[in-house]
Amino acid sequence: MIEVTQHDLRRLVKHLGKPAGELVKLYAPSDFEDTDHDDWVNLSYGKRKIGLRRKQDGSCMFLSKDRQCIAYEARPMSCRIFPIDIILDDDNNADDLELSDVVTEKFIRCKYHHGKAVSFRGMRRKAVQSRNETVSYWKKVSLWNRASRKGRKKEFLEFLGFRHS
Repeated sequence: MIEVTQHDLRRLVKHLGKPAGELVKLYAPSDFEDTDHDDWVNLSYGKRKIGLRRKQDGSCMFLSKDRQCIAYEARPMSCRIFPIDIILDDDNNADDLELSDVVTEKFIRCKYHHGKAVSFRGMRRKAVQSRNETVSYWKKVSLWNRASRKGRKKEFLEFLGFRHS
């Protein structure tokens, strides 16, 4: 599953011209091996994580028949920094590099990469942007989770600033 933030979703909605609700699914804890994180969205029917929908065969919904990403210019930050996770310190300096969990757990490499090589400086900029967008998203999730009224997918997407169509 590719988790997304409201920033990722905003880019995708603008680029593709589709409503947010058509692009994402709210995944249940049963969809994950590790559920010990605090970044779950509390909904009226349980906790969930927001991620991109998949095709029926489990592949990325943005992968075309000729194996090209149709959302490449607006792809989520996790796709932009794949397959490297840059660990940043508090001053946004690169502290460590790790292979993405997808690579280390599945022993595969991304066969769908069609972009240009990116410098370390470029990867660091993307890592900083990814961190900032993720922190911003987690703050929104925290606000949502602290609210006394819980809703469903539609209400959560509206809370994030997306109109339901």
